[in-house]
Amino acid sequence: MAARSRLGKLALLLVSFSVTLGAAEVVLRIAGVSYPNFYRPDPDLGWGLTPWASGWWKKEGNAFVRINADGQRDVSHPLEKPPGTLRIAVLGDSCTESLQVPVEATFWARLPGEMASCPALGKRKTVETLNFGVSGYGTAQELLTLRTRVWKYKPDLVLLAFYTGNDVRNNYRPLEQDPLRPYFVLQGGKLVLDDSFRTSPGYRARQTFAARVLYSAFNHSALLQVGKMAKSASDGLVGAYKAKRVTTQVIEELGLDNAVYSPPGNADWQAAWAVTEAMLREMGEEARAHGARFAVVTLTDGIQVHPDLQKRQAFARQLGIADLFYPDERIRKTAEAAGIPVLNLAPPLADYAARTGQFLHGFPNTKPGEGHWNALGHREAARVLGRWLCGLLP
Repeated sequence: MAARSRLGKLALLLVSFSVTLGAAEVVLRIAGVSYPNFYRPDPDLGWGLTPWASGWWKKEGNAFVRINADGQRDVSHPLEKPPGTLRIAVLGDSCTESLQVPVEATFWARLPGEMASCPALGKRKTVETLNFGVSGYGTAQELLTLRTRVWKYKPDLVLLAFYTGNDVRNNYRPLEQDPLRPYFVLQGGKLVLDDSFRTSPGYRARQTFAARVLYSAFNHSALLQVGKMAKSASDGLVGAYKAKRVTTQVIEELGLDNAVYSPPGNADWQAAWAVTEAMLREMGEEARAHGARFAVVTLTDGIQVHPDLQKRQAFARQLGIADLFYPDERIRKTAEAAGIPVLNLAPPLADYAARTGQFLHGFPNTKPGEGHWNALGHREAARVLGRWLCGLLP
């Protein structure tokens, strides 16, 4: 009898637990809570977007996201370039992926409209942009994306959207401390691929049948999505603090690097800059080998274009620097020395923000001035970028 009683209590407990989970699932769905998983493991890049995945992104901003058949946050594009078309492939990280705004509001989707009246288009009546941006990517993954994903589309121009806020750190293992991504290292002045992530326990675990089932389940359960988002937030806080290499105690925005605003102050940052610059030169050479043009645009972080000029200046003084444009200028000088044209967006967008008093980063459900570009940030970036690209065309 005692055994039956214990079994009965256990059964009642399981039923109660199941009912509670079911009720929580219903409440979350009614409330519109949505944190879909758009990513899957990738043997070349560490991770990538899952073809045909879709859902609402509400963590930052509010947009319906649909991934196309080739794993791009974009509409579908034929491999064969349509006649009379200038095709631009855009490489980047989450700033380019742009989950926070509707696809039509992104800077790369706005470019064709901004360039429609460009006289240098000549007989090419259409500008087509292809978005290869993926959240978390550094320059190493963008170079590998160029090699493994982009060239089959035969673009006329490859545009690297470089995010100075953390791209340099992403490119060097001792700073990034992420074992689940590929890196390049310099050996004898040459870039050598470090793809040891493929043999890491974390990557192997993500390749198991159980992991694939769980990934699929995430997109069908709001409760699982909330749990995963809580874990990701916790990991992000820990990882950002561990990876940060600062010269002061000033922290403006979690996940970004104070050290990037100044010349490298230690061997790790010197090595990170060296491998980053080598990858930029490599991308330029590969583009020339494929008969395409290569260009770089440096994006902005929130403090660089904060509408309050005094806040920008106070942050710079705390870091002991004159302005916040060191990484942008360094990328420009490095690329131009290799014959690669560069547009630094931070100065013109900073002027716009100060003149209008408007935030280009941040959303109603986040802190103003932090995080990714909002729709206004994308619009102004596209306006400046479109005019600049027009001037690059022969």
